[in-house]
Amino acid sequence: MHLIRIARRRERLRSTDSKHLLEVRKRVAEAVKAGISLEEAAKTTGYKLETITRWLSKQKDQARDVPTDKAKHRLELINQRRHRVTRRDLAISKQAQALVRKAMGAGIQADEFASLSGYTESRVTKWFASVRRALQQAQRQRELIATRRGKGSRPPQHLTEAEYDQWLVEADHKRRKVLRRYGLSQQLPKPNHGSSRRGRGRKRHQTAPRVRPKLLAKGSGRRKKRPRK
Repeated sequence: MHLIRIARRRERLRSTDSKHLLEVRKRVAEAVKAGISLEEAAKTTGYKLETITRWLSKQKDQARDVPTDKAKHRLELINQRRHRVTRRDLAISKQAQALVRKAMGAGIQADEFASLSGYTESRVTKWFASVRRALQQAQRQRELIATRRGKGSRPPQHLTEAEYDQWLVEADHKRRKVLRRYGLSQQLPKPNHGSSRRGRGRKRHQTAPRVRPKLLAKGSGRRKKRPRK
């Protein structure tokens, strides 16, 4: 279900981008007619020079006369929108990558994942290989610890690729569950945004000030009287 939603989001994003592309071609043609060079238009919008040249060669309608400042501003807006679309696409890709481990635990292979999510099979295969390497590395560490303790925790033999992925995900889930039970879950250290001087100063301010003993001058204190013989 999550993969189908991701495919729908990507389809909506592509549809909106393709509709906006018609307006982009008009704005580029207007900018070139206003006196902006092809190189500058390509640099401002973020598109390749060959792409803009191909657009102008296929342009049938005559571009309108637009002031140069206005044309430059429209090209900058096009570049900003391209960056927003790129960030959205990357966010959707991160969501898809986060679902790889769950898909491996459910027995979904790379080709089925690609058909449901809409990504290419080669890209999804790289995601699966990256997650599998991370799980195998964690499993080798567990096997090394278990061997030192005299216990075996190797996977059962003669497993298919999908069954082996399921076993890796289940083993990692059990390990995380045990760590959470005993309060040993792996947590990243919080970043220290302040400088080292600032941290030392704050620590020194929080602790109680050290009071030095008062030194008396020579002959200023009261001396004990010696008992008479």
